[in-house]
Amino acid sequence: MTATGICEIVFSTFDIDRAMKPLVEVAGFVRLDLPDAPKEQFAAWQVPEGCTRIEQALFHAPGDRRGRIRAVKFHGVEQNLIRPSQRTWDTGGIFDLDLFSADVRGTYRELQNEHGWTAFGEPVDYEMGEFDVAQVVARGPDGLMLAIIQPYKEPTFKLPDFDALSRVFNSTQLVANLDAALEFYCETLGWEVLVREDVSGFVEPGQDVLGIPMPHAETCLRKVAIVHPQGINDGSVELIEIEGLDGRDYSARAVAPNVGILALRITADDPKAYASEIVARGGTLFAEPSTFEVAPFGEATTFSVRSPEGAIIEFVSPMDETLIG
Repeated sequence: MTATGICEIVFSTFDIDRAMKPLVEVAGFVRLDLPDAPKEQFAAWQVPEGCTRIEQALFHAPGDRRGRIRAVKFHGVEQNLIRPSQRTWDTGGIFDLDLFSADVRGTYRELQNEHGWTAFGEPVDYEMGEFDVAQVVARGPDGLMLAIIQPYKEPTFKLPDFDALSRVFNSTQLVANLDAALEFYCETLGWEVLVREDVSGFVEPGQDVLGIPMPHAETCLRKVAIVHPQGINDGSVELIEIEGLDGRDYSARAVAPNVGILALRITADDPKAYASEIVARGGTLFAEPSTFEVAPFGEATTFSVRSPEGAIIEFVSPMDETLIG
């Protein structure tokens, strides 16, 4: 069985137009309105009774149909934010989506001035591994968090095309225990580690994109790892443990129909075989393999698992991205 990186992110929102308008207006993301999700999708996401429809629209970066965002709205049911306080030392669910930008400060200012977005701190310059970048973690409505990164030099791997914003190439989770998270991704899912670093010594104000307050920013240890089914930096998952700051655990809230970044969709060439492999390694499935219509691609086979922090990782059969308008 072969799995590739993140092909799509499912983002649950109170209002698709309000939440996604900034990406269309600032970055030129293309919107494709879709028919409502079928009833089989309700079961796959374990949507509670009373939900009358799942409205959905697909958004992708100009000229790039990978790393897209599927914005969904659940109708007729009570909802809560998955991560209501959005402190970086709170664990549970999916924290952010990572995108490249040719001008991180200009893009953030436009999101801030035209659409009311904020951030954990001003854009900062830093180096980690082969990255020499400027970055900001921008905060939009309904838990939409974008880590916007401007590379100052070309890394060894190929970057996606981008101007204001690229497609999503990575997604971050804040975890309570990095070793346990790595065991899940590497031992249970069979993924590979791309990066494993310990970070400390950044100080505030303005020197830490995660907004860690003084005096903790001077001394607290941030354990960082990046994992991917094939060990590459394209559609990867970043895991961060922040030592010494106790936050809330929102793992139990990271389910439909709650609002925020709901799921990562990973392409797998044979989802049923992969599900069997995961179970044989001692893993537990959140949703058993099933086949149903996934607009605009047609029938797809899908199953899902949940990470120790409750993040839904959904594996789907290959989709023909030329079908995206």
